[in-house]
Amino acid sequence: MNPIIKSFIHEKSVHGDGFPFRKFIFIVIATSLIIINETEAAEKPDPSGIQTIIGVGDIMLSGSAKPLLRKKGYDYSFGDNGLSKLIRNADLAFANLECPVTKGGNAFKDKEFVFRADPASIKAVRRAGFDMLSLANNHMMDYGVSGLTSTEEYCLKSGLACSGAGMDITKARRLSIIKRKGITYGLLSYSMTFPGEFWATSGKAGTAYGERSAVIEDVMNAKKEADVVIVSFHWGSELAFAPKGYQIEMAHTAIDYGADIIFGHHPHVPQPVEIYKGKPVFYSMGNYAFGSYSRKTPVSFAAEIIMKKDRIYSVRLYPVIVDNYEVMFKPASARGNRAEEIICHLEEISRPFGTVIIFRDGVGTVDMEKSGKKQDCCFVLR
Repeated sequence: MNPIIKSFIHEKSVHGDGFPFRKFIFIVIATSLIIINETEAAEKPDPSGIQTIIGVGDIMLSGSAKPLLRKKGYDYSFGDNGLSKLIRNADLAFANLECPVTKGGNAFKDKEFVFRADPASIKAVRRAGFDMLSLANNHMMDYGVSGLTSTEEYCLKSGLACSGAGMDITKARRLSIIKRKGITYGLLSYSMTFPGEFWATSGKAGTAYGERSAVIEDVMNAKKEADVVIVSFHWGSELAFAPKGYQIEMAHTAIDYGADIIFGHHPHVPQPVEIYKGKPVFYSMGNYAFGSYSRKTPVSFAAEIIMKKDRIYSVRLYPVIVDNYEVMFKPASARGNRAEEIICHLEEISRPFGTVIIFRDGVGTVDMEKSGKKQDCCFVLR
């Protein structure tokens, strides 16, 4: 039996290191991979109807970080950093996994940077509190089909839902579903970055390309299956602080057809936050735990979205330092003036989208009532 299919049908503890027993059932229905977490906490609805979702940027536990992480262990990157408790306590925590998790495979030759992470790293990602990962990016096929299938298998064994890549375009476009407290969350993920050889087709494994008609169809179908639909896009230009026109168009289109949250990645730096029709768009989350040294990518942010039933009523932005010359591959919450500078920058680049951000107690809060309207808004410090 194919190891991926075999891993769909299992009943065991997914963690042998202090995590509670969980039973997972994996069901393939048409083009959807439905993942049902049958813990008591997952199935028992919260009478308040309040849900907390956390999204962060790119995770790549390899590259320049490999020697240090082999010495200290992969949990090091997710230790007490001011964000760890926030992520663990969220009903759902999401990130972009920026490399395959594999020991084998052949490296893609026509590419300057290729990455792969040790399988032990994916367990640390799960222990850190993450629940859902996008696999749709320009590194997921760095070690070919075997690298992708290995990544899917390790994610599934660790209890991580993932989407955006597969053995063909149908599987790459499948909806990934997870339940928490009676709420069904669905994730769709797309890569709109080169190399084009990484994009899946009807007869080739790879990532899901974000073709407009496909995104519309997928989101509409997802809305029938999930209470909250999250769409992840890997897009834009590296180190660019402004989104391209197609990013704005695709984000708006996804929301027009039913998406609730848009998480963007690839530029490695923060891009604007927009509230479109009451739904948040994070055009680029920047890096999170990312194994490279660069003075050009010093900061990012984590986004906390609080929903009550089907309405988003709070979006909070947590400033993060990711300059690895300073934090050594362990992202840290920014404090004091650094926090203010990061949130001020987010407000400045988000202002053309009509987003109002209030800085208070080291965190940026989006004013949901005033945002989304084209107006001259100002940065408020309290």
